Amino acid sequence: MAEVRFWWIRHAPVVGNDGRCYGVNDVDCDVSEKNKFIKLAKLLPKNSSVYSSHLLRTIKTFRATEKQGFRYLSYEIDKNFAEQDLGLYAGLKYEDLDIKTKELGVYHSSWLCALDHKPPKGESYNTLYLRVVKGIKNIIKNKSNSDFVIFSHGGPIRAAISYALTNLPETSMPFLIDNISLTRIDFIDDKWQIKFVNFMPS
Repeated sequence: MAEVRFWWIRHAPVVGNDGRCYGVNDVDCDVSEKNKFIKLAKLLPKNSSVYSSHLLRTIKTFRATEKQGFRYLSYEIDKNFAEQDLGLYAGLKYEDLDIKTKELGVYHSSWLCALDHKPPKGESYNTLYLRVVKGIKNIIKNKSNSDFVIFSHGGPIRAAISYALTNLPETSMPFLIDNISLTRIDFIDDKWQIKFVNFMPS
């Protein structure tokens, strides 16, 4: 039986951002809640292959987990697992982004904007979805392990859930993905199984 297990972790809470949306802006995060990382390290499989996005907040979250005892076989940065590039919308206050997207007719009640809307000099969520799926397929195609731990973001984790459920980006928008939460999605004999979503190691 062919089995690939994906363990998705959203990065630690962003700090110093003054309530602004950030997308691929390289903002800092708070990794001071040591107990959460101790518990996360105990939950994650040893001898796994680890990935993170190229952004500081996922790398820092990975290193904080490693510091508290997480052991693994390999680590690689993959930009496919980065957050949505919000282009010129990055840096706007969330309430100002809501006003702008409503004015443009691209407001989305569960996301930053309509999923097919491309912010100026950015990318649409649908584009994010396609690159996350590409990253997942690359792992499955070239897998050298059964356990893959991915330190990522709310958008890509939702994309992975959507891919497993229906292969439609919209499907997972209502899911809450908290900081430092764990989501487990398995690929077994060419079928997806969602083990759990948004588990908090608190």
